[in-house]
Amino acid sequence: MQTAIIADDEPHMREMLREQLNALWPELRIVGEAEDGLAATALIHALKPTFAFLDIRMPGMTGLEVASGKTADTRVVFVTAFDAHAVEAFEVQALDYLLKPVEAGRLAKLVARLRTLQPAATVDLARLAESLASLSTMTQAVSRLQWLQVAVGQQVRMLHIDEVCFFESDLKYTRVVGENVDGIIRFSLKQLSEQLDSALFVQTHRGTVVNRRFIHAVHRHGETMELELKGVGERLKVSQPNHHLFRAM
Repeated sequence: MQTAIIADDEPHMREMLREQLNALWPELRIVGEAEDGLAATALIHALKPTFAFLDIRMPGMTGLEVASGKTADTRVVFVTAFDAHAVEAFEVQALDYLLKPVEAGRLAKLVARLRTLQPAATVDLARLAESLASLSTMTQAVSRLQWLQVAVGQQVRMLHIDEVCFFESDLKYTRVVGENVDGIIRFSLKQLSEQLDSALFVQTHRGTVVNRRFIHAVHRHGETMELELKGVGERLKVSQPNHHLFRAM
């Protein structure tokens, strides 16, 4: 029987991948889950699963460190929100590299291949290169980050980047406010800014980034400036150094 573990520091992400795998591959037995790299390493050593679906950015140890340090014959598939570590995936002989949010069709093709993979099979580097090239093409779009998986209470909502009204820093998380969505994602505002289209998203405050499409009006009260956004009840303050961005509005 083929077995697998799932490692991701977000419980919602583990649940979503587990449900997708159960639907596409009922015979695959998920024998363990981990929320950090150290726990993932321990599971691989103890259970010796056939496959390990690893997030890359995890506490303790990254998925890359887990993959490079494993001694079992477990084959690795990376599942991550960023493509910045694609080259390292080659170095640890990953079977594949999936970009979040994982598309059902993309995962179905991978499952079909993993079902017939022999234990001693070598990595198909040509296939992996094709996958990485596809990711590279995808990230050359106007905005590298296309979809967000936003935690709203006990649910995970899929939100396209164009539907985001604004981002607001919230300690180690980032609040995401969109049309009928108000939740959090586990990325810092700095990490997000590197993935956003600067022509569309503008930083209005040290902890706030706004989608220009949703700016309805600019309100000035002496030295204070606030933005009124379409469909959003609250107004956002603009820091003094950023006033010049909105004076013409």
